[in-house]
Formats: sequence, structure tokens, C-alpha cells
Amino acid sequence: MPAIKPSFTLAGDASVFTIGSCFARNIEIALRDRGLRVPTLDMQIPQSELMVGSGLRTGILNKYTPFSMLNEIEQLDRDDDGGGYLIELGEDAWWDGQLHSHEPVTRARGLQRRRRIRRLYDEAIAESALVIVTLGLVEAWWDEAAQVYLNDTVPRHIIQRHPGRFFFEVLAPDKVIEAVMALVRLLHARNPAQRMLLTVSPVPLHRSFTGGDVLSANNYSKSVLRVAAEIAARSFDHVDYFPSFETVTLSDRAIAWGEDLAHVTPELIELNVARMIEAYIPTAAGRAA
Repeated sequence: MPAIKPSFTLAGDASVFTIGSCFARNIEIALRDRGLRVPTLDMQIPQSELMVGSGLRTGILNKYTPFSMLNEIEQLDRDDDGGGYLIELGEDAWWDGQLHSHEPVTRARGLQRRRRIRRLYDEAIAESALVIVTLGLVEAWWDEAAQVYLNDTVPRHIIQRHPGRFFFEVLAPDKVIEAVMALVRLLHARNPAQRMLLTVSPVPLHRSFTGGDVLSANNYSKSVLRVAAEIAARSFDHVDYFPSFETVTLSDRAIAWGEDLAHVTPELIELNVARMIEAYIPTAAGRAA
């Protein structure tokens, strides 16, 4: 349990906005169970639109790379409907490359969902005293036609339908640092009173597109994200780094990981959230569902 030295504290009724990888979804639930307001939990997507096997209705909001997070926040300042994020798969079948789902929807539904997400992010950023950013990956896919990084791996059938459009990239450290810094600035500009906790998801890569060993690829990915988080935390007075990554990865594997050795146990998630609340929202520390 690495030492925590908070540079700020918040009131016990604070609203918390979370953005990031699947570990952010785990944090959301634990925060809610302690009585905190978590706006992203208001987003309930039909099961038919979720990634196959997903057990969380908010899982579609998972954001894996700094650029996919940045895309969502940048879109709030543009006068467009988000239709540029929709990729055509067939007759009125569209894939949203910025969401964590491979399930196609009609264009009308895709745009409706885009409007709902835009409203959710806009309102959540405005009302929340704290934003928790959970950085996940540096293996990314570039959409040459839309000139944006996508959120998720491009399914093979979509690559085959649009040959020459999508390119895999392992993000270089300078790109990751630039994206994280831009994300921090944009969020702060939208709500200057908001505080931020930067974290790195401990959930590892299952496989790598680099052609190399996934253990080495994962270590590179997490190391780059950890450096970017550290630089941002040192650069902005309203930002702290929270060591959830270290708490999990440096603990006994039998305690930290589920049977798949990929997902963090509820006990370690609860430990992280309890320590976070005790340090940053002390008046809520005694509350639990």
C-alpha cells in the first residue's frame, strides 16, 4: 500500500466523474456503494448493444487510450453530431469507433447514442468536484479516413470492408504525454474548480499486435502511461497521481488477481477505493452500502 499524500480534500457529497478503461467501471461501483454520486452510472445501454460477454451496462463507455479519451472531450467543443465517429458496415449498419462495442446499430441509433453520451459527459464534467482518469493502453488503431485514433481494436471484418483505412500503432512516449497533458487542460478548462486523480489501470494486455511477447508489450504500455501520469501530476496543481496500479501489481498475486490473472479481485478494488476516499473525501470514509 504505497503512501498517499493528497494535495486536496473534497466534501462528502461530492460528485465524481470517471473516464478510462474497465478498471474505471470497477471504481465507479465501489464509489456508488459508498454513497457518492457517479454520473456515468446513469448511462444504461441495452444488452444487445454491449460487447459480447460484458456484464456492465456502462462498459460501452470504456476508454482505453489517452487519445480515445481526448476525442470524447474535444467533441464537446465542436458543433457536430458525432457522426464522424460512425463507420459504415453495411445497409444502415454502423460501428462507433469511439465506444467499447463491436455491435452495429442503425445510423439513427448511433447518432441518438452519441447525443446521449455528449450530454452525459457535458453535465458530468460540469457537476463533478473530482474526475478520475484511468489510463489503460498505448496500443492504438488509427482511422485514416476520419483522422482520429479509435478506442478499440478494429474487428477483422471491418478492416476487410475498408482496406487501407485502419493502421495499428504503438504510441510513442511523447505522443502519450502530449495526449494526457491535453486531456488534463481540456477538462480543467471546462470546470476550473474540479480536481483530478490520474491512475493507471493494472489490468494487463491479453495479447499484443506488436508481434512480440505480450508480457514485454504490457510492461512497456504501463510504463509509458505511468510516466505520462507522473509528468501531468507534477505539472498541474489540481492533479494528483493515485497509486492503484502499484497497489495491485506489487501485491501478492493470489490476493490481487482473479482466476484469469487479468481482472482485479473485488477485495483489492475495495481497498483502493477505501484508501482513496479516506485520503481525499474523509467525511465519506465511514460510509458503505
